[in-house]
Amino acid sequence: MGQRIASSASAYLRQHSHQAVDWWPYGDEAFAEAAARDIPVFLSIGYAACHWCHVMSKESFDDPSLAAYLNEHFVPIKVDREEHPAVDAACMAVTQTLTGAGGWPMSVFSLPDGRAIHAGTYFPAVPRAGSASFRQVLEAVQDAWENRRDGLELQAATLAEHLCSMAGGQAKMFSRALPLPTGSNGSQLGQLLSAAVRKLVEIADPTGGFSPAPKFPPSSVLDFLLRAGLGLGPAATQATLLASKTLETMACGALADHVGGGFARYCVDPGWKIPHFEKMLYDNAQLLGIHARAAVQLPEGQIAELCRVSAVGIHQWLADEMLLPSGGFASSLDADTVMPDGSHHEGATYTFTPAEAERILGGPAPDSGLASPGPAQRKAGVFWDLWDGAPLPEKAPGQAALATDKVPLTVALSRTPTLLQWPDLSRTFTRLAAERAKRVQPGRDDKVVVGWNGLAIASLAEASVLLHEPRMLELALTVASYLHRVHWEPGNDGSGGVLHRISHDGVVNASIDAVLEDYAGVALGFQALGVASGDKTWFERADKILSTALELFMDDGMPRDNTASDPRVRAMRGGASSAEALDDAVPAATSLLAAALLNRAGRRELDTEVRDPAATGSQDDLDLVRMLLGFVPAIVQRAPQAAGAALAVASRFLHGSGTELAIAGGTEADRRAAVGLGVLAGVAQLGDSGETGTRGSTYPAGPQGQLRLYVCRAGICHAPVSDLPSLAALIVPGLDRGGASS
Repeated sequence: MGQRIASSASAYLRQHSHQAVDWWPYGDEAFAEAAARDIPVFLSIGYAACHWCHVMSKESFDDPSLAAYLNEHFVPIKVDREEHPAVDAACMAVTQTLTGAGGWPMSVFSLPDGRAIHAGTYFPAVPRAGSASFRQVLEAVQDAWENRRDGLELQAATLAEHLCSMAGGQAKMFSRALPLPTGSNGSQLGQLLSAAVRKLVEIADPTGGFSPAPKFPPSSVLDFLLRAGLGLGPAATQATLLASKTLETMACGALADHVGGGFARYCVDPGWKIPHFEKMLYDNAQLLGIHARAAVQLPEGQIAELCRVSAVGIHQWLADEMLLPSGGFASSLDADTVMPDGSHHEGATYTFTPAEAERILGGPAPDSGLASPGPAQRKAGVFWDLWDGAPLPEKAPGQAALATDKVPLTVALSRTPTLLQWPDLSRTFTRLAAERAKRVQPGRDDKVVVGWNGLAIASLAEASVLLHEPRMLELALTVASYLHRVHWEPGNDGSGGVLHRISHDGVVNASIDAVLEDYAGVALGFQALGVASGDKTWFERADKILSTALELFMDDGMPRDNTASDPRVRAMRGGASSAEALDDAVPAATSLLAAALLNRAGRRELDTEVRDPAATGSQDDLDLVRMLLGFVPAIVQRAPQAAGAALAVASRFLHGSGTELAIAGGTEADRRAAVGLGVLAGVAQLGDSGETGTRGSTYPAGPQGQLRLYVCRAGICHAPVSDLPSLAALIVPGLDRGGASS
């Protein structure tokens, strides 16, 4: 058994190849097998870094007797949710409809045509209060298949009809919406976005974020709040304060890996002290750019420095642990550490007992709440005074009886360090990291997901400018070159092409189509790289990918997804196709597309000698952006936290559709600061001294080589300015230049 998935690009599938379950990969052959044998399909959906996927695997799928029953009565299919996001989304809708909740592992039973008949998440090996065992679930579905087939057919039809209605509701968010109103401060759009900020302030959780535990990083919302803080009039202060508080809470807590860099997927407790230790590329790709922006934008110096440290830590983690020999970024690191005896221990690589910390660092260590540290302990160093970790939830009987200095604790900070405390903390974390490197490390899913890599490139490129870190730009160029070389297949005539979603060991899986999220994410990455590097080749590559996306994912001006290529997903949804408008762990694909279109609109307008948007195609792009964001007014008062990415793009309309900044003369420090302001403002193009402008002239420096800054926006060129505050007033009026960014 397992030969079908043993060589899969998916680490998740390979994790199950040793089992007696006769696993099939997702595809036509598996469903044809079910039809030929006249038996139902069992879809087991998860991902490599998923802790509870490992638990169910060991408890149930490793059981030979259960595997034999599953093989006899079902066609079992293993689905990596990261390879097949459309399948995962459809199955999640089924599971949430039937159970009121969702998550992974996800267990879905279907007819051979793909229509679902039953679903759940984790099923235990033995019955528990309120939950049947997995064997009982299998037997119940098998009994219904043999004795009540008509009932299952009716349930499948009813469920498909319901999901069709749900998908239609998503489509109506676009089709019924009016184009997004635009304008400057005080306009209808400004009022709308200000209302979104006030609503987010109202619903914000006191412990940070916008929901109770489990606590996930609200990345898209933070992106909006930071952008709103740069130009939303009176609401800008509210937006900045809320973003600052949320970022501070996250970056101090154990969601942040203070020792090794990067952020975990989420925390299970309301205080951000107990993470679910898996680290996902898509989270860190977003959080890198957000923390880099915050580092130069937030007015409070200590919090800004905390954000800078977090951004640098993510970059180092990406370079050290996620960059593959082939040139792309891996997808994730596992939540569990597999010990030499084969047992799984969540967080074993990352936690330290007080006794271990004392041995590594010297001096008696506090036990973070198990007993209060005394004055003598604090003499061991600033770390003891700031350490605020927490014990993991009890995993086995008797753990609570351990001596307090033997209880593994997470590493968290009790408060934001002062600027003077960081050198000592950095040395401490370096020593802890050296000790941690000796431990067994969590597994890595080394498949490359092209869209997530695109988001990482975008953040690295922006952060390289904002934080003056050329190594970030070098890393972005390495990964972008890999994506273009391996994942992009140009058309025969050189005009179009195909983007492949997955690669492994430098080889793409051509059977897995890229989705809109992928096309838009890569386009955004290449656009950001064009701005940061000054190499217009990346703009040209982004344009080709973006134009292909419009051909594939737009119908008569309306967005659609690509489920038309998968008959099972279509059947599960009752024939409907749905384009998601709301964010998930990754920003909504339609919002990513809108952001890329807005960038292209600015460049199309600025690259023409005669600034006529209608003549360059930029107006077409802008019209599409306004349509894609047309649902925003309807959601502002209901759930703005679900559409942060759309709100972030909408906020960029406040100061026009695109900005060009040309920099001439001045000191190196002034020039770097001006470039940073341009990146914060989302400029479509950066020019430099001696470069030819869009009207064929060269941008001259001021008298005696003084700084001279040229700004053009929405077809209008402002009079050149000669200092950074004047530039900030033009392109980022909400930036507090007396704060951390000065």
